[in-house]
Amino acid sequence: MSDANGQSGAGGNSPEQPDVPVSRYEVVPSAEKTSDAELYSFRADIPPPPPPPPPTPTQVILEKNRTLLVALAVGFGVVLIMVLVGWLVLRKDEMPAYIDLGSSNITAAGLQGRLVARWLGSAAYEIRIDPVATTELSGFSAVAGNPPHPLTVTIRFKDSTNVLCQKQILLPFGAQQDDPDHPGMVLPQKTFDGDTVQNVVTAEGKVDEILISGPLNCPEKDYKKLDGWDFSSNFPLLADQAEWSRHLETIAADERRRTAEARARALIPKTMPLAAPIEGDDVIVSDNPSRGSIQTSTGKTFYIGRDALLAAHGWQVFPVAIHFRCDTRSNCTLTRSGGVAPLEARLVR
Repeated sequence: MSDANGQSGAGGNSPEQPDVPVSRYEVVPSAEKTSDAELYSFRADIPPPPPPPPPTPTQVILEKNRTLLVALAVGFGVVLIMVLVGWLVLRKDEMPAYIDLGSSNITAAGLQGRLVARWLGSAAYEIRIDPVATTELSGFSAVAGNPPHPLTVTIRFKDSTNVLCQKQILLPFGAQQDDPDHPGMVLPQKTFDGDTVQNVVTAEGKVDEILISGPLNCPEKDYKKLDGWDFSSNFPLLADQAEWSRHLETIAADERRRTAEARARALIPKTMPLAAPIEGDDVIVSDNPSRGSIQTSTGKTFYIGRDALLAAHGWQVFPVAIHFRCDTRSNCTLTRSGGVAPLEARLVR
């Protein structure tokens, strides 16, 4: 507590507090008061804006028919939406032109199939069958080109759980036929059910793919649900394919040998039948290695054979004197001096 003189109750002296200034303001009236008319008198000097142009007939019509135009726009929008919804519904139900069902294998036979289902007014299919590995091409080609027995292929078309439809194809039996108009290609063949079977041949003449296509007995509702497939076949197993390939190669080698022998026999000229054995001396003046024959100065021709003539060392030097002896069947023996081995020949002229 402090007393009236500012002394504190504790007996100490307290300094006097300074006066704090107080802020204030006063409204000073203006010398002259300006009226609002005087303040905005400049507006009288601004010219008024020009009047708006009169509306055109089109604007008058539009203004009068604004409600009708709005209704038409709303109606057009509704119709457009309905058309779009209808198109989407139809699009959803539209029949897919083709369905790629991918690949399926028969491991034991080394076969791989790729299948596409098509809609051409009705269901159809196209399957390509080829060997899984290129090392199995020879066996595959042998069976496809000249099958050991009639071949069948059974295709099963599925949805996620069931077989919806299937097709069994009996392939044409017998050796493939070459296309005379396209060398190196083979002719497509038709099955009894109207399917087309085409063997695709490489430049080396091996069948590396079987292309089969045809109609499919699968209704529209099932066609739309196709999403898988598999196939089976009585195509020979891999070991049997290899055995069949070796068998056909043996037959082909024998045929080539017989053909070569026939061509060689065709080159042998006809012999001269003799009434009695003959013997005499003559001089060889020339030979014909391509025909395997030699000619003498007296006009005789002895056939020796191409291989025998090429191997007859010492007989290619002309002219050379010989002694010949022939039987009635024109089988002759030719000898010459100088220790050269005699030659067996046939008198052909």
